[in-house]
Amino acid sequence: MLSQKNINIMKYLSFIIVLVVAVGCTDLTPVLYSDLTTANAYATESDIQAALVGVYADLTPGAGDSYLYRAGYFVTLGDYASDMGYTDYGGDISKMGPSLYDPNNRYFSSNWSSMYKTIADANTLLSKIDQVEMDETKKRQVIGQARFLRALAYLDASDGWGPVPLITEPVNPTETYDYPLSPVSAVDAFIIEDCKYANDNLPAEWAPELGVARATKGAAATIMAKVYARAHDYTNAMTYIDQVITSPVYQLNPDFKDVFSGFNRLDMGGIFSILHESAINGGEITNHFCARDLPEVPNRWGYYAVALEYWRNYDDADPRKEFFYYNYEGAAIRDETTTHGFFWMMPEPGQSTPPNDTTRLMQNICTQKYSYEMIEQSYLDSRTNYVFRLADVILLKAEAMNETGGPSTALPYLNQIRERAGAPLYGDAGFPVPASKEEMAEKILAERGFELVFEFMRRSDLIRFGKYVEYTNAYLQEAGINNTVTEGMIHFPYPLTETYLNEEMGAANAGRYNN
Repeated sequence: MLSQKNINIMKYLSFIIVLVVAVGCTDLTPVLYSDLTTANAYATESDIQAALVGVYADLTPGAGDSYLYRAGYFVTLGDYASDMGYTDYGGDISKMGPSLYDPNNRYFSSNWSSMYKTIADANTLLSKIDQVEMDETKKRQVIGQARFLRALAYLDASDGWGPVPLITEPVNPTETYDYPLSPVSAVDAFIIEDCKYANDNLPAEWAPELGVARATKGAAATIMAKVYARAHDYTNAMTYIDQVITSPVYQLNPDFKDVFSGFNRLDMGGIFSILHESAINGGEITNHFCARDLPEVPNRWGYYAVALEYWRNYDDADPRKEFFYYNYEGAAIRDETTTHGFFWMMPEPGQSTPPNDTTRLMQNICTQKYSYEMIEQSYLDSRTNYVFRLADVILLKAEAMNETGGPSTALPYLNQIRERAGAPLYGDAGFPVPASKEEMAEKILAERGFELVFEFMRRSDLIRFGKYVEYTNAYLQEAGINNTVTEGMIHFPYPLTETYLNEEMGAANAGRYNN
């Protein structure tokens, strides 16, 4: 059921969807549907609010049928091309898990386009808002949200590609040829500037009637914490980490599974989330992330899945290991002689032959995060995408404390997340407390993977901890994949279509992929 908290945003989403459908209709006879242009379309406060909703919608492109960018596609940049993601489908997705991609991979071009669409729409709104008469506080709040969304897109882009074009105002497309690439340090400074403004002007939380899936002070602080941590500036990172974890707005849900329940649309630990409503802005999150042939959630694809080698790293005593789909009888009847389906079995390491002809060995494994406690079985779902959660920031606190104060200062924060999950604590029998900073860093990195699996962070975490090459190659070897990643592949190759317009990108692609 659509909650009252979301009605305002959904009204704006409905407006955008109707607008998109309207302008998408064509006829052989030219018809003037509207005389709106970027010069006259931003005349009123309502125009500005509608434009802002449009920037939010850029995070999940595809009105009413979302699966691009942060509605799913971004997992290929965030968790694939590391030690975590593996699919048994063909095509471009099959190249991402084993890091066998090239610049022509659609997941690069699509995510890049979505990020820069977000940036361009935010730039346009920001360039027009000063000419509109509206309450000054509301105006600053709109500006703060637009700058936050622009900062998020730049964080995503620079995590993936490193140096990127830093476009800060509307530009004519003809002026973007050979647009210079800005170093990550310059992008970071710009993100911090945007998020400081957002932090100063956005509320800690929004009144329910204004909608809850909006950027807040905590969301802006989380981006700044991540940017400073990426630069290994943990002193500055700690300022914004502490702002979030001491805020009364956020709390850890005592049940880690309930965070992802279909009945829990906005968890108490959610810092910034993307809400979907099947009848208005439905997504295909469950279709892509839920296991195939599953009786309780039928007709899903298992398109994005976790590598078996990664899943086996969970300790058997960690309840989160069971928050995946495996060892189940399929929904589809296997032949006309029976009413039973195939049994989908988790193989032992090295096992390649099923024990009988009614069993199929799993090639990967799907998390329950995007299909736990479904409230409806529609094709387009109403799932919540968490961009930032409190658990993520608490683990950033452990990371920062370890770097600035050593393992003993990090331990309480690491164990806080494990305790909530019901996993053994470090210090329990069989789980010795990490004695060195290096050992603690590895445990924190592992915990981030266990807690945040398939929340689009694994690759950037590995890079920040200096473990991308080591861990990814270890996975490739264990999985028997004939490939080796190098330090040059820490950043993705720029999309092929972009290199046609930018010689610097084309030259930089050398060494960013194995060809």
